[in-house]
Amino acid sequence: MAQSSKFARLDEDVLLEFIYHDQSATDNAKIEKITMAQSSKFARLDEDVLLEFIYHDQSATDNAKIENDENGSQLKYLNTSNTNSADRMLIHELGSDVVNFTVNIANGYVYVNNFASRELILKNGMTYKFDLNDASIDNQSGFYINGIAYTPNNGIVTYTPNTNGTYTYYYRNAAGTSFIGGNLVVGNRANSLYARPEQETGNTIKTAPGEVGRYYAVPTDNSNTLALLGNDIDYLDSQEWEGTNSTGLGVVQSSQVQAVWYDTIRLHLRTGYSFSGRGYEGFLFQVKVKRNSGEYGYFTSVVYLNSSSFEVQNPNPFTLVDSSFSKYIEIKVPALIHMSDANKNLDFSETFFGTGSDAILSTTNYEISLGLISEVKTVTGYDYIEITDTKEITLAQEDEFVDIAVNLNEDPNGDYFQIYGTKDGSQSGFENYVNGRIETSSDDITVFYDVEVSEQIGLNYISTYQSTFSQVSNFDQNLIYRPVILNSSVSSNFLLQVSMRIYNETDNTQILKRASLIYNKPKKYGRRMSKINLSGNYSPTVIYNKLDNTSVNREINQFVNSARPVIGETKYVPVAINVYGVVAGSTNVTLQGTEIESTNEIDYSQNGEGEITLSKVSDNFIKFSIAKPAGDSLESISLVNADDIVLIIKSGAVEQQVSHNPTFPDIDLGNGEVLFKVNKAVATRFDKEDTNIDQDKFYINLKNGETESLLYHGKVNII
Repeated sequence: MAQSSKFARLDEDVLLEFIYHDQSATDNAKIEKITMAQSSKFARLDEDVLLEFIYHDQSATDNAKIENDENGSQLKYLNTSNTNSADRMLIHELGSDVVNFTVNIANGYVYVNNFASRELILKNGMTYKFDLNDASIDNQSGFYINGIAYTPNNGIVTYTPNTNGTYTYYYRNAAGTSFIGGNLVVGNRANSLYARPEQETGNTIKTAPGEVGRYYAVPTDNSNTLALLGNDIDYLDSQEWEGTNSTGLGVVQSSQVQAVWYDTIRLHLRTGYSFSGRGYEGFLFQVKVKRNSGEYGYFTSVVYLNSSSFEVQNPNPFTLVDSSFSKYIEIKVPALIHMSDANKNLDFSETFFGTGSDAILSTTNYEISLGLISEVKTVTGYDYIEITDTKEITLAQEDEFVDIAVNLNEDPNGDYFQIYGTKDGSQSGFENYVNGRIETSSDDITVFYDVEVSEQIGLNYISTYQSTFSQVSNFDQNLIYRPVILNSSVSSNFLLQVSMRIYNETDNTQILKRASLIYNKPKKYGRRMSKINLSGNYSPTVIYNKLDNTSVNREINQFVNSARPVIGETKYVPVAINVYGVVAGSTNVTLQGTEIESTNEIDYSQNGEGEITLSKVSDNFIKFSIAKPAGDSLESISLVNADDIVLIIKSGAVEQQVSHNPTFPDIDLGNGEVLFKVNKAVATRFDKEDTNIDQDKFYINLKNGETESLLYHGKVNII
């Protein structure tokens, strides 16, 4: 059936039209599921804590996958009572404590995780893997640590330091060229930025000496008091705890759950934060989701104390509103969007939550809370925390604005970057979205693009440029942006960051999307364009089009040659090479209709001896006649083909240039005649105090292209 409609009157103001789709073109009636790119939501939980919830990229779900085995992050389920149907808590145990680094080569440097010559602060006894499979590396056996070349396995170099100290790493390619690396500082503690395995969820317990001090909190009979679990988890064997004991807290077998797909939470800490300075001992962070029964499953219940150190130094600190954020704590939580997917999180959902009334509520969202710790106390050998000032928020399973994105890429056909917004991957879709909000509501929408350029100098990124661009129409148009890298000669790369803000002026709300790009060729966008050095004997190649030797082409050649000027096509221009024999005469002239009349006879003078007189009360017309001695007489110097003839009047640092005007009548450039009009304002300027110190002089220059040569000079009198 073709498309058809039925109509029915439902109300005096409402007419129903039911449109049956065209069955010969069923694809027109199909709606495909949209896969969503990575996006973030922000929420302020405390004056020192900004929550960023990062929804994973559904077009690349493997990036969100962590296996439940010894090579990943193993699961543990903790019951809070003697039944699986009560509140349940998720704890992770890292399977293989290995940190992975990516390595690539550019601009003479070794880049580790996209940072040139990065200094790595590593922990003694921990295992680190350097991935050398990047296309820029042509010699995987050329990675050196402390002068020793390490043999890779499938492109991976494994390094486990066992002695504290400072070492170096560098790379040598197949041609024997060495690339500058950096330092490896081995100690009892590692910088958390370089000590975090990819499989780390941030939901593990690490409280042993030398570890980061991450505790887990479990409930007690008092809702504001929670017990702390350290590495020994001995509280689980106490008389007051009714849930899973320490023996029963085993890992979930991979046969039950092979892997889990996660979303990511970052708790950004305000620069200069101090919970102790505010009278607190730290904070408790929890994420929970509801079951059909009304009970909860806790994805995390992490405690950060003032003595903890599992925050990470953000390599890209940022400012939002009036606060800057330079560190963060990262925690991964199972992605709710995949809980019913048999190929992803269904196994986890059924083993952690259960089925039937215990099953996860299909419409549940992330319920997030942050509570400040007012006191840490020890009672009968167990540690407890007291919670106050709790902030709670709820976030949806997926970002409702996830189909909106900001894009940043280098134009393939030009030396500049393109910045633009998209909806569902379409620029026109983005324009339709913004225009739709403007047309169907009272919203006044402006799209802002905040652009920041940071250049890597040494081991740090230095912000060198910040600007904001706005769009109030044509929202599908690219923003064309070309950065200028101020330190391109010493910078190894630059970071380009863009924040797109869809700002509603009506209610002061905004949607924020971010994009960033690290560019490893900073010289391409330096202060000056790159120059090509040519040898001194370079001569341009002249290319001629040659016709085949046929009768028709011979006739064409004869016709073209017959049409050429008899004197040829070479243009000769005058250049003053030797002016010692040049003489010149000058006279003031007056205009008489279409003719000029000299006010005095021309008297020729040697170079440097001629004088002209300029009036401050009237414009001045000065005619020169340029000649050279020829025996007992003078021979005029032709000025016909000069691009320009310039009169320069100069006194000290003050200079004025006047070009000749070839349209004046009775001026024969072929006979060495040239006329200049000098306004009275010029004469007045050269009769000031700063120009009366030195003798006023004039110069006549010939200009041909970029060549400028002196033809004659003399003195100036002002009246």
